[in-house]
Amino acid sequence: MNYLKIFVIFTIFSLFFACSKSDEVVVKAGSSKLTKKELQEDIKSLPPQTKAFLASPEGVNRLKDELIKREVLYEEAKKKNLAKSEEFKRRMEEFRKITLINMLLEQEIKTLQQVTEQDAKEYYEKNKDMFIKPVEVRLSQIVVKNEDEAKKVYERIDKGEEFSKIAKELSRDEKTKASGGDIGFFKKGQLNPQIENVAFSLRKGQVSMPLTFKGELYIFKITDVKGNPIDFEQIKGQLIEQLKAKKQQDWFNSYIDDLKKKHKVEINEKALQEILNQSLLGGKSIQPQQNK
Repeated sequence: MNYLKIFVIFTIFSLFFACSKSDEVVVKAGSSKLTKKELQEDIKSLPPQTKAFLASPEGVNRLKDELIKREVLYEEAKKKNLAKSEEFKRRMEEFRKITLINMLLEQEIKTLQQVTEQDAKEYYEKNKDMFIKPVEVRLSQIVVKNEDEAKKVYERIDKGEEFSKIAKELSRDEKTKASGGDIGFFKKGQLNPQIENVAFSLRKGQVSMPLTFKGELYIFKITDVKGNPIDFEQIKGQLIEQLKAKKQQDWFNSYIDDLKKKHKVEINEKALQEILNQSLLGGKSIQPQQNK
């Protein structure tokens, strides 16, 4: 059903099939047929912006071409009896599982209260210092040797540890680690361009992804910002989407926790590790971390 999305983006089918019966055949290749009803179902999930494509002659031709491709390939697959293969059955079962999961989440998430403009406004008023167009930023840094060390830093940050505390313990920069990684305020033009692009794109309190600089990895945190407040109207839409994503993520985490309690979960650690060792690690053995 989603095959059309892979080949081409197209739009308003009603321009072509408005006078058709719901079961009328749109494309036929051998014994394979695509009906108007099937095409309607395919198109339902396409984004609105793609619906302008068929307004042009190119769009019409591309649509017809891609529909034909779909049906001749489908007909050839049937001729080769691929539907009887074990691989097809495996893929169909995986598709069935994913589809049911998606349907469940779509159904459950409808119960969530929508994020309103008022919600966004209240969040904006309470966190105005986060919405400043920076003129100067104050940075703290943690310098590490490699990705493994960087991973340890992020794990500790995720657990809620203070950036300054981690810097004092792990940073390789002797000049700044004693001060918790603080390197002071900077205006545009005073930093390396690579660092500046990141620093001035973050809000107060945010931590950067690691940057490779002079052979080491640098992790920065914006600890303070001086500048002009961004008007609410400028960021209203973006803020609503961010709050919506956060709300959905919080709901999802809570929902999963509830389901884990509701359904008995068992994991065969030995079998899982054997598969990982054989398939991913070339037979080498590793010991998994113990859940706390």
